[in-house]
Amino acid sequence: MDKLNILSINAHPHDFTHMAATLGIHRERGDNVIVVSVTAGLNTHNEKLHDELMKPFNERDPEILNQDYKELEKIKKLELRKACSIFGISDVRVLDYPQPFRLAMYNDVIEDISSIILEIRPHILIMQSPYSKGHHGRIGVSADDHIETARATLEAKEAAAIPGDNQKTPHTIPIIIYPGVYFNNDDIDFIVDISDWFEKRVEAEALYISQGHSPEWSRRRLLVSLGNTGWFSNTLYGEAFVREKPELVNSIPFSSLTLNRFEESVSAKYKRMIGKKGLDF
Repeated sequence: MDKLNILSINAHPHDFTHMAATLGIHRERGDNVIVVSVTAGLNTHNEKLHDELMKPFNERDPEILNQDYKELEKIKKLELRKACSIFGISDVRVLDYPQPFRLAMYNDVIEDISSIILEIRPHILIMQSPYSKGHHGRIGVSADDHIETARATLEAKEAAAIPGDNQKTPHTIPIIIYPGVYFNNDDIDFIVDISDWFEKRVEAEALYISQGHSPEWSRRRLLVSLGNTGWFSNTLYGEAFVREKPELVNSIPFSSLTLNRFEESVSAKYKRMIGKKGLDF
């Protein structure tokens, strides 16, 4: 296969970052990458409004309280497009569904996503986790934008696989995976080594100024999160993923990175894990 078509479907513009470096690696290899956000994320991490509403009523800034949501929408979309461009991704789409996003209220999204699937015909779909334990492992969350987007995506991919009135050739997606940020480490199926892409991840994270991000905060966030995933897999930084279902293979799959990991010396492993391969011990 010459090129892969990879489709990433998320609830909010920032959700793209959870797999950004992995998508960048594939884009660099020549694969086609398309990023879709179901909402513009207008009510997600609106830190200025949150902080203003925490103030006494007579101390609140009317300009922040009466912010222009059309302008905010432009900012959110621009942040996503700029973040994607860092990783060579230019096909970026925002479907503009309202928040809170609930599939029962906006079921037109199924047709919208199904149409994108039939257009792109992805080999790989990276989508939100549909599991009821919720976003980032919160127990007891039965519905939020992320889970509802996952449910919409699952229905859309089923619709795309069945012949319909649109006369388009049905498409079944071979590989479906979820970002590992929604799971515990022992649930992870594989981790992509993104150590060489860390600085780009920091750069992209810092672009989300509307969410209160700064270069310093972004670096600290990723040192902890990507560093934890890297530490778990004996590398510097990693992005983790979970498969929707077991993959059919011709033989036992393995990576040269995995084999090298168990053949190298302890000293070499330590050097690699701290990003100092030339360090003398």
